[in-house]
Amino acid sequence: MKRSLRAISVLTVVVGLWSSEPIDAAQSGTHAATASVKSMALTNPALEINSDVDVIGDTRSVFESRRSLIADLHVNQAIALLAESFIGSPYLAMSLDADGAETLRLDLTQFDCMLFVEQLLALAWSESFDQFAALTQSLRYRDGEASYCNRWHYFHDWAASAVRQGMLEPDVALEGEISRSLLLNFMSSNRALYPKLQSNALFDCIKVREKARRVQQRFIPLEAIESVLPSLQSGDLFAIATNVQGLDVSHTGVVVRSGSQVDAIHAAPGLGVMRSPGLARYLRSVPDAIGVVIVRPLASATGVQHPADD
Repeated sequence: MKRSLRAISVLTVVVGLWSSEPIDAAQSGTHAATASVKSMALTNPALEINSDVDVIGDTRSVFESRRSLIADLHVNQAIALLAESFIGSPYLAMSLDADGAETLRLDLTQFDCMLFVEQLLALAWSESFDQFAALTQSLRYRDGEASYCNRWHYFHDWAASAVRQGMLEPDVALEGEISRSLLLNFMSSNRALYPKLQSNALFDCIKVREKARRVQQRFIPLEAIESVLPSLQSGDLFAIATNVQGLDVSHTGVVVRSGSQVDAIHAAPGLGVMRSPGLARYLRSVPDAIGVVIVRPLASATGVQHPADD
């Protein structure tokens, strides 16, 4: 049965965005830009795997092949190359919401939009599969504690957590950016869309998390997109700001550019991982979109600040 574009938009945000909260990108407490992945792992106790790990399909072998593909690349370059290498991979809605207790689910074989972005960032920062698992856990969960209620369910908080861990730049100032205040309560207001929330205990926990949850979201409005395109880099992560009540963003993906051409690579419902030519044109085609949030990888796996594109 075909879904309307509106339904696809809501599906992408509601079930596709396993967990993330809007972006307080300007957060303190980041690691130094020159910190290596190895030193980060040694100094960050959250990088200990403290939950059951569920490795899906050929994920381990896919990790090894992709890791060799990006050896010695800066993180932003690695993310762009990885995104291109996964084009054609299938889409799986609610990919983290398997039946049973929450586990650390690692999947490089099928994606929803947020899992795609998260797994690429973790992969680009990792020197081993164990580190990939640990970084995924650290990115996905509040304080690295694996549980449904601790999972970041809005892009805002997922990105803020990645900033605090030194994986995203703390403040990317872009021309035309504005700010808005919004309540984050989509999950508790739309319980029926989330099978896990049929559990009263999980629903009550999410309600507590979302009670009076107001954030400031910085984004570039649609009318200002063209002015910011020259400042975007391959490997930047984008999230589409939405006017859906209680929600921060409706979709996420990776910016890729070749000269002046700036495109989007993302995991789309019913289509899988795909490249949408023309980022500005693509953003304007998304129902309920009002703009775009841009976050940027901080440094390379060898501790070298990533360069701006030529």
